[in-house]
Amino acid sequence: MTDDKVFIEVNCQQKNIEGERICGDVFLSSKVREENRVVVVLSDGMGHGVKANVLATLTATMALNFTKEHKEPEKIAEIIMNTLPVCSERKMSYSTFTIVDINLNGQTTIIEYDNPRTVVMRGERFQELWWTPVVMNSEKNRGKEIQICSFSPQKEDRIILCSDGVTQSGMGTEKFPFGWGREKLIEYALDQVKQNR
Repeated sequence: MTDDKVFIEVNCQQKNIEGERICGDVFLSSKVREENRVVVVLSDGMGHGVKANVLATLTATMALNFTKEHKEPEKIAEIIMNTLPVCSERKMSYSTFTIVDINLNGQTTIIEYDNPRTVVMRGERFQELWWTPVVMNSEKNRGKEIQICSFSPQKEDRIILCSDGVTQSGMGTEKFPFGWGREKLIEYALDQVKQNR
């Protein structure tokens, strides 16, 4: 896709937990003009509030910078997982991330760790992607798994990423005992695109 009139629009919507002044999810984006790339990252820190925001900010910042530097996905995940401080209460370090590296002259690559699966819309339909699981082998992170996929972007593609705050919304209610789920997210996205292309 080398059309000079093609551009990438990035948008983020967040809602804090009631009573919290700060969000535990962090979204960052950056243009790499000389390479015709846009990199976006969503990270969800463990818990909510300030502690979650610190973990998510650290994760998102590292993910963004390492992706811009063309580091391998496994290396990015390894560095992030080894850098996060260990929570004194839970005795673990944890932050999810989704990285989207969009190259208008080639491939779009998505790397996920423990966030809900990214949804891609192509025009007015849901686009299924082929994901490759990569299992970490290092001593500290053995068994942790990241998911990677690549595809060629087209005009009017929409890439929707979210934290589990969206897919778990309504959990425990009579209508959504297990939360809203990814299926409802796809259904909602399809409906929104059909109503307002």
